[in-house]
Amino acid sequence: MDLKTPIIAATYSEIALKGRNRTMFMRKLINNIKRAMKGLPVDQVLHVESRLLVQLTDPTAADAVAARLREVFGLQWVSPVVVVERSEVDGPLAEDLAAGREPVLEAVCEQAIALAEKDGTGARHFKIHAQRSDRSFALNSPEINRAVGAGVHQATGLPGRMSHPDLTIHVIVLKKQILVMSGKIPAYGGLPAGSSGRAMVLLSGGLDSPVAAWLMMRRGLRPEFIHFYSGRTTEEADTEKIRDLAVHLRRYSPVALNLWLVPAVPFEMRSIGVIPDSYDMVMFRRYMFKTAAALARRKSCYALVSGDSLGQVASQTIHNLGAIGPDLEIPVFRPLIGMDKLDIVKWSKEINAYDTSIQPYRDCCSIRSPKPILNARPADLLRLSEEMNLGEAVAEALAASERVVIE
Repeated sequence: MDLKTPIIAATYSEIALKGRNRTMFMRKLINNIKRAMKGLPVDQVLHVESRLLVQLTDPTAADAVAARLREVFGLQWVSPVVVVERSEVDGPLAEDLAAGREPVLEAVCEQAIALAEKDGTGARHFKIHAQRSDRSFALNSPEINRAVGAGVHQATGLPGRMSHPDLTIHVIVLKKQILVMSGKIPAYGGLPAGSSGRAMVLLSGGLDSPVAAWLMMRRGLRPEFIHFYSGRTTEEADTEKIRDLAVHLRRYSPVALNLWLVPAVPFEMRSIGVIPDSYDMVMFRRYMFKTAAALARRKSCYALVSGDSLGQVASQTIHNLGAIGPDLEIPVFRPLIGMDKLDIVKWSKEINAYDTSIQPYRDCCSIRSPKPILNARPADLLRLSEEMNLGEAVAEALAASERVVIE
């Protein structure tokens, strides 16, 4: 039979735990879904009985829509579903019950069998998992399981198995429809993009910062990216890789994002002859954080995001992390702080940023002094900041910054 899936069902995650402000989160999530569906044959997004139903105008686009939905933060899982109207089920079910016959649920079984034949290749056993959202339905969940399970077994010969089956077919009973699906595609959960405010993200050319950005975007932050380049111009620095990383992260945002390209030259010109080699790295990072904080205040960002992992490199010792920005007056989020490199690589591959991140790039931090101090003190960095006039370097950097809009 021609199995069509004109609806994608999706379940949200943390939003269900929200209290009186749940409506705001739900509105944001639905708006984000609508933006993410631009260019795809989607008719409308409905909030029906604790789940979202994305209705398609072209059922053959179900897989493409599901793949796009998976990248919308705030969703726990998505699945193309086959819809059976309650009008096709309620009448025959009432007749079976009135006559004392074992309920058959023929219309539901027909779709479940089709799904088993389509998605159950190689399966040795199966399970029906029913959820009765509409409590007025004449059968409870175990009775639905038995009726639909009997139909699938008779048609396919597969035995049922309640624990760790090869194939699970879900049946969800709503007030007007019954949804039948053969699998749930896990999404990334989190909170809807933009629901937690804005943050300035320090984006380098390595593995760490794109993962840090993605993790905070999953928590609802809308990022403004800032990158510090070496060289006199962006053309000389060849920042194409950074733009590619920003474009990749844009996939997870419902709106266009800004990438700010900031030169390292203002720091370098003022640090010559003033900053000892051992302090060059930590002072340069202080310059980056101070500049990012100043730009954050201008752009209504309420936090900085950095890809620091405790002890991963010399500039990320506990002493240096504390000494770099004691006077920032803005929170610094470090989502990778407790991860090792294998964790970070795993996430980088998960979000498909790995291949871009490992491409060669002349990063500012990679050309700093090779033997930085490991236990810098805040007082020493504050003194060096005055001696090199760090404030002027920050002001010059902001004046020379360039904005790139990531559509």
